[in-house]
Amino acid sequence: MKTREDALNLLHEWVKSDSLRKHCYSVAASMEAYAVKFGENSDEYWIAGLLHDFDYEKHPTLEMHPSEGVKVLEKEGYSKEVIHTILGHVNHTGVKRESLMDKTLFAVDELSGLVVALARVRPGNFSGMSASSVKKVLKKKEFAAAISREDIKQGILDLNVNEEEHYELVISALAGIKDKFGF
Repeated sequence: MKTREDALNLLHEWVKSDSLRKHCYSVAASMEAYAVKFGENSDEYWIAGLLHDFDYEKHPTLEMHPSEGVKVLEKEGYSKEVIHTILGHVNHTGVKRESLMDKTLFAVDELSGLVVALARVRPGNFSGMSASSVKKVLKKKEFAAAISREDIKQGILDLNVNEEEHYELVISALAGIKDKFGF
């Protein structure tokens, strides 16, 4: 089994952009929070979250991301479950999200990006942020326009979680790492 340290080393080897690294850290934190909630393997969830976009700088096209990256993960010995989850975090691969980990990554990926973007524009950062803050900003299509509102909605449906609780869990997870990663 690959370790968190292995995954961090791979991420830092492949990702030079500070913003992409922060996105990967945020998704890893959200994944870990859900692993704890579900009683699942927090290391595996965290690793899948951390590495889901590790190949994006080198392979930013739909044809190559994450398909090329998972070849590296296979060679490096990452679990089939982590690889399947990463392949399923985007719709264009056609990989069906079957496991709880698969569904969780899809559900937290775009939302983690949105919550970090929201924290950056709030005077109190994460302080006072709530599910209603997220709901409000989701209606503003011009805010973080590249973030798919449809994927956030679909992720909640597929994971079969309460929308407000989902937002609160991700907010809490990201607030917990904000000082470490400078959100």
